[in-house]
Amino acid sequence: MTTATSPEKTMTLHRVTTTGRVVDLLREQILSGALPEASLLRQEKLAAEFGVSRVPIREALHQLEAEGLVTMQSHKGAVVSSLSIDDLEEVYEIRARLETWLLEQSMPLLSEQHYQKAEALFAQMVEDRRDENWSNLNWDFHATLYAPANRPQTLALVRKLYLNAYRHFPLPIRLTGSREKMNREHRILLDLCRQGDVARATEHLEQHILMGARHLISRLKALRRQEGDAGRT
Repeated sequence: MTTATSPEKTMTLHRVTTTGRVVDLLREQILSGALPEASLLRQEKLAAEFGVSRVPIREALHQLEAEGLVTMQSHKGAVVSSLSIDDLEEVYEIRARLETWLLEQSMPLLSEQHYQKAEALFAQMVEDRRDENWSNLNWDFHATLYAPANRPQTLALVRKLYLNAYRHFPLPIRLTGSREKMNREHRILLDLCRQGDVARATEHLEQHILMGARHLISRLKALRRQEGDAGRT
């Protein structure tokens, strides 16, 4: 026996599904940098672009505001949110705390299968010279080492912090520490994990994140100074 779905419920489900798709599309564009910080998000333009009404657009913008990716400004509407230098530093400090905890929980449970996947991703990072692929490969490498901790909410939070921070850095700046340096650090991390040395592995990971952040933020500050100087000439 089938239960009929009321027209009202069908419309609600359709709207929720549409809103979810819009949220996913906008989030992807923001986190990838396709929609840079301070971009104005006009509801009518987005509705036309996605082929939907303004209702799911409005609901999607409110959801993205709750995630911290969008800011609603009076007399202006929705804009892609910005992070200050202090905010970025805090994001990396949080990441360092959470990721070292995840690795600590994960290491006793890492299997050869996990190591083989991490080794394959590491090899890709060494061989693939395309800047646009690096961020995803880097995340996948780290996430593979954290996965056995079985802390999906923490891992999802860390991924959001990772993507939200990286969207503020142009691609060349993301690699400012040099590929060779990062490859060496990833190699050391893998070796320490295989050795089962939790203390040294987590200490190395913390320094890997915080020192990388220091280099990135230093370059970002220099870039913003250059942009400010150019704007005054």
